[in-house]
Amino acid sequence: MEIPVCVFDLKTGIFCERCEEKIRRGEVSELDIKVMRTLLELEKNFHQLQSMCYVKSVDTKDAIVVMLRNGNLSMISQQTLITLKRKLSDILGKNIKLVEDSPDIGRFLEPLVAPARIVAINKIWLPDNSMEIRIILDDERRLKLGVESLQEISRVTKNISLKVDFARRSWKIARQVKQELTKEVGTPKDRNKR
Repeated sequence: MEIPVCVFDLKTGIFCERCEEKIRRGEVSELDIKVMRTLLELEKNFHQLQSMCYVKSVDTKDAIVVMLRNGNLSMISQQTLITLKRKLSDILGKNIKLVEDSPDIGRFLEPLVAPARIVAINKIWLPDNSMEIRIILDDERRLKLGVESLQEISRVTKNISLKVDFARRSWKIARQVKQELTKEVGTPKDRNKR
């Protein structure tokens, strides 16, 4: 597997000057080191990993997202991918999401929001010349990762501010929104009394 640090350094735990600089700058985190070691160990059983390239990992409250180079996951059968995720999950002690580092934000987010589907993606330019990406998902109940997790993954991996909305919200949240609006505006009977 191609990784951003020297394989020898990763195996021994003693990093050369170049690798140490990457760690100091934050390009490689402790989580990255742990995930890369695990993937190198799993190469013995999953030979497809040898031709892949590791990019980055993000630990959210819902899962650990492991990002590989664009096109890498198509080299593994679906059954092997499920087994690999299960092994990684057992070793790292958390649910694992494997994604590809696609330059297209929609293609990058699709496996993260699945089985929910992306209905629309909008780029919003803010007054300070920064950009925010707004995605609209079909149904909130189908989203497996939390909104905060999606936002953190986008910020850490793509340096993108992400806003998530839903075409269809769960009934609990819809009821909360309705109650909040009722408090602000009042019921029709209350408005007639004014």
